[in-house]
Amino acid sequence: MTVLHTAARASESAPTTAAAVRAAVGATTAWREASTGGQAIAAALRVAEGAPTQIIDGLAGASQIVISGAGSSYYIAQVAAVALRARCGLPAVAAPLSEVLLRPEGLFDHGDPTRQPVVVVSRSGSTTEALGVIGLAHRRGHHAIAVTCRPQSPMADLADDTLAVPEADEAAIVMTRSFAAQTALLMRLGARAGTRTAEGRDVARFADHLDAVPARWASLEPYLERAFELAVAAPSRVVILGGGAAYGMANEAVLKLTETSQVPAAAFHPLEFRHGPISVCEPGMLVVAILGGAAEAAERRVVEESAALGATTWVLGPEGPGADLDEIARLPLVLHVLQALALGVAVRRGLDPDAPRHLEQVVVIEDE
Repeated sequence: MTVLHTAARASESAPTTAAAVRAAVGATTAWREASTGGQAIAAALRVAEGAPTQIIDGLAGASQIVISGAGSSYYIAQVAAVALRARCGLPAVAAPLSEVLLRPEGLFDHGDPTRQPVVVVSRSGSTTEALGVIGLAHRRGHHAIAVTCRPQSPMADLADDTLAVPEADEAAIVMTRSFAAQTALLMRLGARAGTRTAEGRDVARFADHLDAVPARWASLEPYLERAFELAVAAPSRVVILGGGAAYGMANEAVLKLTETSQVPAAAFHPLEFRHGPISVCEPGMLVVAILGGAAEAAERRVVEESAALGATTWVLGPEGPGADLDEIARLPLVLHVLQALALGVAVRRGLDPDAPRHLEQVVVIEDE
């Protein structure tokens, strides 16, 4: 087992073995819900398959698809937008809810708004900014689609169409299975729409690989064990590397680490890590890389350079979760392994992942 220098902030009463860390994580609501991610993804894929024809037609005929969310939901949008462009041939872009509200002129083009649907992602369907974006979309003439876990929510009432996965809803403050499920839903929805427009892309293969994800859930055990082993070492800093759709997953992993453990963490495109940030590499820190596809060889060299500078490294690449699947389709599997790392680091530092500091489950902004 790799041993990192123990962070000074780790509590003396915190668990100090992989088994103890796993037991402490297993007692949390966040982990119990995360562990049922395979079932939630399966439910989400069914929702995507049953989505009304008018939604598929609108996406297939779009000149631009804006996918928006806040926090984890924004990172869902990042993953989904790249997947829809790269695998489904759809003109999708991701933007935070706040940017849509405050700077719409930098996001929407001047074409026909009826061909620019806005997809708003919110687990609760009650986030103030999500409701605001749907209102803005309506005022500008855009079709608004809500993606949520709560079909009886304010956002569902406001949107033109709603796709809800109640099986993915959560009691925990931090998002786990809801992230995986809503990401899978959007990617599978894109695959349905992309079969009509994506010339030269094997959209059917991508769809088949997405459909295979729930059955791979049981194969994650070795990677979960490794995550808990690395968490025992209480890394002083964590860097997550990922390019393309994996960059959104890297951002989500960093958010989970930040929310639950407060350990210093950052996400980078792999080759960008060379351009300054690699200076943080030293014994005691952990670099995790989500690799795959044609860029893998070039990006793996950055991991090797990080190791040579003293960092402990972990590659979740072609030899990682869902090795036989498309590198974008398998990302929900990689996510669960990164959730194990984040929750493990939190309990190793003596913190409760179910009670993250300063956070509530829903951000509601009162009128000033």
